[in-house]
Amino acid sequence: MTLLGIAYPKTQDYLAQKRDWRFIRDPSNQIAGALWHQQDRADTRALCGQFGTYFYCFYGSAFSKLDQSEIKEDDLQAIATVGPARLMARFWGKYFFICFDLTAKKLICCSDPSNQWPVYWAWSSRYGLLFSDTITCLHQTLVECGERPAWNKTFFSTWLRTGTVQNGELPFDRIQEIPAGCAVSYIDEGKPQIVTVWDPLRHAVEDGTQTPFGILKNYLNRFVSFADRPVLELSGGLESSSVLLAMRAVSSVDHPLSCAHYYHAGVASSNELEHARHVAQSVQAHLHEVDTRVLSFAPVQSAPRVAKPHIRYCLLAFNQYFANQLEKGEHTQLISGHGGDSLFLSPPPFSALADAALTWRWQRLMRVAMDLALIHRAPLIQVATGAARSLLSSDPFENNGSTLDLLSEETQHESFDQRAHLHPFLQKNKFRLPGQLYQLALAFLTLDDIRSPAYPFTQPTHYPFLCQPMVEFALSIPSYDHFEGAHNRIVLRKSVSEATGYPNLWRRNKGETSGIDLLGIRDHKDHMMALCLEGFLAKEGYVDVKRTRAAIQHSSKGHSKYFMGLLHLYAAELFVQGWQ
Repeated sequence: MTLLGIAYPKTQDYLAQKRDWRFIRDPSNQIAGALWHQQDRADTRALCGQFGTYFYCFYGSAFSKLDQSEIKEDDLQAIATVGPARLMARFWGKYFFICFDLTAKKLICCSDPSNQWPVYWAWSSRYGLLFSDTITCLHQTLVECGERPAWNKTFFSTWLRTGTVQNGELPFDRIQEIPAGCAVSYIDEGKPQIVTVWDPLRHAVEDGTQTPFGILKNYLNRFVSFADRPVLELSGGLESSSVLLAMRAVSSVDHPLSCAHYYHAGVASSNELEHARHVAQSVQAHLHEVDTRVLSFAPVQSAPRVAKPHIRYCLLAFNQYFANQLEKGEHTQLISGHGGDSLFLSPPPFSALADAALTWRWQRLMRVAMDLALIHRAPLIQVATGAARSLLSSDPFENNGSTLDLLSEETQHESFDQRAHLHPFLQKNKFRLPGQLYQLALAFLTLDDIRSPAYPFTQPTHYPFLCQPMVEFALSIPSYDHFEGAHNRIVLRKSVSEATGYPNLWRRNKGETSGIDLLGIRDHKDHMMALCLEGFLAKEGYVDVKRTRAAIQHSSKGHSKYFMGLLHLYAAELFVQGWQ
C-alpha cells in the first residue's frame, strides 16, 4: 500500500482540488488533515472512524496478546483517546495507525514495532507536515513542491563509521523515518517530535504459555498464506530449520512446502547443504538447491530506490540470480529466519557474566563463565576481563576501527557522538545490566535491518523471528539463561526440540560464509575500485582515496581487516547510485 498524509496544512487551496483525498476537518470546519492511499493488495484492512473529537485510521491487522482476537472498533476508540502506547502494550501485528486530536490540534502516527511497515515524514514550508509509508512517494511530493531534498552529510559520516543509523535520520536533509516502536507527534504551529511508545522490556506476556515455537506457529497462521507458495530461505541452521518445522506444524500434512538453500560449491566451508536436505526431507518439503555462481559485490545494472543504505547491498546481483533460479510464480514472497541469533544471543556476550553478578546469581557465576569460555574458546581471564569492561561502557557496540581507516582526515576529525545514532529508547534509558543492554541494542539493530526491501522480490519478506511477541519474549529472559554448555540459543533449541523431536537442532558444526565475500572482492576488484574510488563519497571527501585503494587490494588477497569498512562504503555508493 502507498499512503500519503498531510497534517494541519499551511495552505488549503491546493487540497480543495484533490477529489480522491479524504479530508479530516476540525470543529471550525478547517482541514486538519488529508489522506490519500492506493492499495496494492485488496486484503489490507482499513478502519477509519471518529470518536468524540478524535479521528483515527488503522490500516493492517493486529491481534490481542492475551487471546489472539482481532482488534475491534471499540479497542481503537480507547487507543485514540489514550495513545498508541496502549496499542503496542496490548496488541501485536502489522499495522499503520494515525490519530488526530481535533481539539488539541494534534497528530500522532506510527507503525507496529516489527518495523516491516515503515513510515517517513518531512516538513514542507508549503504544506506543513507530510508523512507516507513509501519513500519514493514522499520524495516525489517534495520535488513537486519545489522542495527537493538535498543529501544529509551527517548521515553519511555516521553510516561510514557505524554501519547503522537508528535514530530516524535519513540520507535526505528533509526526510526522516519513524524508528521502530516510536511515533511522530505534531501539534499545529509547533515542531514535529519523535516519541517512544513501545517498551520492549515490559510488555511480554508472562503467563507461562508462550514458547518460541508457539510464537512462530502463531505468526505463520496469521500472516502467511501457503496458497501463495512462499519460499523459505533454508540454511539448515537453527532459525531457518525452526521456521520450516513450524510451517509443517501449521499446514496440512500433504500441503507442498517450498524452501531454497544457496551455497558455493567451490568453498567447502560454506556448504551446509547436507543439513538443509536433512530438515527438508524430514518435513517432506521441496528444496531448491542454488549454487551461488554470483559472488558478493557483483555489478548490477540498476539499484533500487530505498530509504537508506543497507549492508546487504553487496548481494543485489546474487538476489537477482537467486530469484531467477526459482520456479516462475514462486519468487514473489520469501520467509526468512533472520533475527533469531540476535534475540537469543548467538554468540552470547561476556557481559552476560556481569548480569549474573549484578543480579546476585553468585552460585551460577563459575558455570556461566565456563560456558562462555567454551563457546568463545577463550580463557577464563578473558571472559572475566570482558565482563568487567562492559560494566564501564555506555556504548553496547565496539568501535569499528577498520572503517575509520578509510575515512579522510577531515571526516575523522569531525565531532562524533557515540550514542546519537542509536535508537531513541536506548538514548533515553539507562540500564544496570550490560548483557541485556547488548541484547536490546541487537534487537533494535536487527529490526532496523529488515526495512530494506528484498529486491528484486515484489512482496515484503516475512520475518517470523522479528514479530513483536518474539522480541518481547526473548528480552524477558535473562542474558545468562540463553546458553548452556556448548550450546547458545538454548531457549529456542529446547522449545523446538520438545515440540518436534528433530535431532539436528543440537549439532555443533556450522558453515562459514565470510570467505565468499572476500572472494567477491577478489573477482570484482575493478568494479569495487570504480564504485568506491570514483563515486559520490570519494568526490565529496568522505574517504581517503589512497587508503581505500590499498584496503581493496588488501581485501582481494583474502584479508578481512577492512571488510566492514568497504561494505559500508560500497552500500552507501550503491544507494546514491539508485537515486541519481
